[in-house]
Amino acid sequence: MTKAISDLNVSHKKLLGQQKGVLCPCNPSMIQTCNAEKALLNKRLSSCNLQLKSVLPQRDSLHQQVNVLRSQMASVTKQRDTLQSQMNVFAKYQNDGWQYFRGSLYYMSTTTANWQTSRDYCVSKGADLVIINDAAENNFARGFKQGIWLGLYKEGSRWKWVDGSYLSSSVSYWIPKEPNNTGGREDRVEIQYFNYFNCWNDSPQTNKNYWICEKKVV
Repeated sequence: MTKAISDLNVSHKKLLGQQKGVLCPCNPSMIQTCNAEKALLNKRLSSCNLQLKSVLPQRDSLHQQVNVLRSQMASVTKQRDTLQSQMNVFAKYQNDGWQYFRGSLYYMSTTTANWQTSRDYCVSKGADLVIINDAAENNFARGFKQGIWLGLYKEGSRWKWVDGSYLSSSVSYWIPKEPNNTGGREDRVEIQYFNYFNCWNDSPQTNKNYWICEKKVV
């Protein structure tokens, strides 16, 4: 398209030059011939102008299409890079024994520790103690069949997750009559009776438990 426009511009200039270069002697017959040639040149010049006018919008339309395609390509490239980064993270953590479940990677500890030490371990791996968002995730955590720390602690009179959100009454799975804050020092939450759907218990943070780390990957 660009070459076609360039060729038309060259033809246009050439015709203008030919038009200016037509010199007619003062012989009536030659003047008539000269005028005929001039009229032909004008006709060809008009045709060239019409072609230019028809081609220029096509060129502008192609430029717009190219810009749209470049934008789409940039978006696809960004999505590809994001997906590749997620796949790299996924592969690295799986190789270290993490399990995938619904957009997160989970690590079940092989030793026990108090709540803060457990959380520190998770944070050192770019994760945090597990946050239970619904019944399915609660069942997933129970499936490890261990007493485990959750990323849930008491702040004042409220229970707060490690991501800063507060516990919702619609997503809590306490053992009946829990939490009871025995001795006034039970400020952390564990899965205690993992064989039961309602399995949460409040516990002193100094107790030792296994723990689950969670890392969001999508």
